[in-house]
Amino acid sequence: MPRPDDEDLVVLVGSTDDAVATSTVLESAAVSIAGPVVLRLLVFVPESGVDAAIESAALEGYAEVSTRPEDPRPDEPPWPSLSLGCSRWMRERCPRSGRDVRASRPEAGGHAVGWWVLDAPAESEK
Repeated sequence: MPRPDDEDLVVLVGSTDDAVATSTVLESAAVSIAGPVVLRLLVFVPESGVDAAIESAALEGYAEVSTRPEDPRPDEPPWPSLSLGCSRWMRERCPRSGRDVRASRPEAGGHAVGWWVLDAPAESEK
C-alpha cells in the first residue's frame, strides 16, 4: 500500500476546480485505479488554525504531508498551505473530495484548494 509521505508518488488524477464533481473528474481520467492509493488534499488555513486542522483531519485518517512545488499558493490572506494525505482504497474514499474534510470546512477556517489521487510510479516510469 502506498504511504502518504512517499515523495516518489505520482499524480494519477486530481482537480483544483470546486465546480466540477469529483466523480466527473474520476470518470474522465484516462487511468485505471483499482487498488490502494493516496488521496492528497490541499487546504489553506489561518496560521492560528493549523494545529486544530491537523488534529481534525487525523480523525478522518489523514496526516500532514509535504507540499509540492507545483501546488497552488494562496493569494489573500497569506495563509499557510496544509497538505494532507491518506492511504485508502478508491471505492472507500476517493469519490469524496477535499470539500468533505473537516479541516477545509468554513467553520474550521479552512479553504479547500484541490485534491489529487497519487500512487507509486509504474515500472516503466522508474
